[in-house]
Amino acid sequence: MSTTALTSLAILKVNWDRLGRDYIENFVPFVAEALRHSTDDVVSLPQIQGDLKARFGLDLPLNPLRQVLQRAAKHGFVRRQSGVFYRSPDQLADLNFSDVRNGVVWIHDRVLERFRDFVRREQETEWSEEEAAAAIYSFLAAHSLKLLYAAAEGLPMSLGGLPRDSAFVVASFVTWSRENDRQLLDDFGVLVKGHLLANAIYLPDAGKVRQRFRGTTVYLDTSVMVYAAGFAGPERQAPCDELLRLLVEYGAELRCFDRTVDEVRGILDASASRLRKGQLRDAYGPTVEWFIESGRSASDVELMLARLPEKLRSIGIGITGRPARQRDFQVDESGFEAALEAAIGYRNPAARVHDVDCVSAIVQLRRGQHSFDVESCGAIFVTSNVELARVARQFFQPEAPDGAVALCMTDYALGNLLWLKNPTRAPDLPMKILIADAFAAIQPSDALWKMYLTEIARLQERGEISGDEYFALRHLLTAKRTLMELTAGDPAAFTEGTVAQVLQVAKENLRADLLDRLEQERRRREGAESSVSQLEQKEVARRERLHVFSVRVAKVVSRCAFGILLFLLTGGALLTFPWSLPQLGEAWYRYLTTGLLVLFFAYTVASMAWGTTVSGLAKRFEERVVNKLSNWVLEFLD
Repeated sequence: MSTTALTSLAILKVNWDRLGRDYIENFVPFVAEALRHSTDDVVSLPQIQGDLKARFGLDLPLNPLRQVLQRAAKHGFVRRQSGVFYRSPDQLADLNFSDVRNGVVWIHDRVLERFRDFVRREQETEWSEEEAAAAIYSFLAAHSLKLLYAAAEGLPMSLGGLPRDSAFVVASFVTWSRENDRQLLDDFGVLVKGHLLANAIYLPDAGKVRQRFRGTTVYLDTSVMVYAAGFAGPERQAPCDELLRLLVEYGAELRCFDRTVDEVRGILDASASRLRKGQLRDAYGPTVEWFIESGRSASDVELMLARLPEKLRSIGIGITGRPARQRDFQVDESGFEAALEAAIGYRNPAARVHDVDCVSAIVQLRRGQHSFDVESCGAIFVTSNVELARVARQFFQPEAPDGAVALCMTDYALGNLLWLKNPTRAPDLPMKILIADAFAAIQPSDALWKMYLTEIARLQERGEISGDEYFALRHLLTAKRTLMELTAGDPAAFTEGTVAQVLQVAKENLRADLLDRLEQERRRREGAESSVSQLEQKEVARRERLHVFSVRVAKVVSRCAFGILLFLLTGGALLTFPWSLPQLGEAWYRYLTTGLLVLFFAYTVASMAWGTTVSGLAKRFEERVVNKLSNWVLEFLD
């Protein structure tokens, strides 16, 4: 039974069952430590790849590295702002990776020196550092589990059956340490754990685990083809190139739909037109931006357009038409189109129709079947659009079994899953550095080590464990994790370019965000002004209604008052009237005076009621005289 396969599988299972950590999580501390030492706050994927190579000897492909970076963001080591990642210095400052790593290196050197002293004293011979280290590493590879079990049970390690070779000498040294120097024994235990953890990450004796594609065609989206063809610069080309080489190596058939080629042609043609007309100020998009940055002319792009079929053939991409729609596997394309529009908001309606056609074509090619292996799923659509992949999964496969291969998958997710099925090449570094790095990355507690040992013992009782099982499980667990992250729709960040390019994207995104905020503010202001105007109109209408009501009430009150006053005046006049009248001949002058008083009373009442004045009466009398005289004169002259 392979010790490395056994322990690696046990560690993988316990980390997933107890901590919810998959294989990708092993590399998050490496990336975090590289970020901690970075001099740039903005995060660039190629730069991180180079830093990992220089600092740890790790040669991680760009697609898996991008997913590790996404995990680092979940841990708070980087933050997403304006569509790019920035380091989080406060979070990174709390890391103790270097301290633990240096501590393990110091322990390694101390154990090695004490072991040489032991050999010199007990064996009466002199071993070089290389000979002593080789003996320890050989012993760790063969007897780590036996030593761990003995330490867990508090028993000495049995030397029975060991030939008197270098392994016997190391075992004797361990026994001597247990009896004479417990700290030295604990230090040796750190090396044992670090060795097993390094094997769990790199698994040197995996055997042949690569699974080839069987009758599966990979259809590429527009963006993937543009990047893979180099039409957006070498930084964006690199991860796509890695993916296509992996697919070809595994026997996948690379295809694209003819409508996708038309979209690529449209992008190149639009770029050439802008370059020819000099319309570069508001040029937007990775393709035209790279053409401008690299000094390409309109004729250069026209030449690329003319050679497009040849270029696609050179990178192994064939062109095919959309399969005929089959009634039994027809899908709700209009519903899917509405879902895409709600989630993405396409500027170009033709791009939305293209995406609907491509994904629905994959549904037709799958013929309603679920697959749990990318290599045998029949057909898959690969895109760089995270939202497209997420909406397609939610719309077409909401009740698909866990681990079922998606109809549409992002390029970096597919590259990551393929990488997980194969061994990660161990860095070309001294073993003591590998041990120290692995221990510093995982830093298992004593309680976690007990869980590891329990699971190792359980797997030993089960029987033979192969590298195939280990790789199958690490692929499946990460595939499930990727599916959960895809369904959650985590926002993507641009990391593929150089630091300068990432900063440029950040500036453009920030400008777009500011413009969007200004537009929102303008809409809010217009909405507020409209609300104020409506309130003012309502207030004016309310005042008018109050005025009309007040006028009506005032008229009623004034008329009542006028009636009461008229009644009082009339009554008073009647009370003062001399009802015992003399004969007209005897007191005619008194009747004349009374008539004049009555007229004066009528005038007074009219003046009080309607504002009648003497001058007004005279003026109206004058106007009547004028009118009568004018009419008489006209009649006389006629």
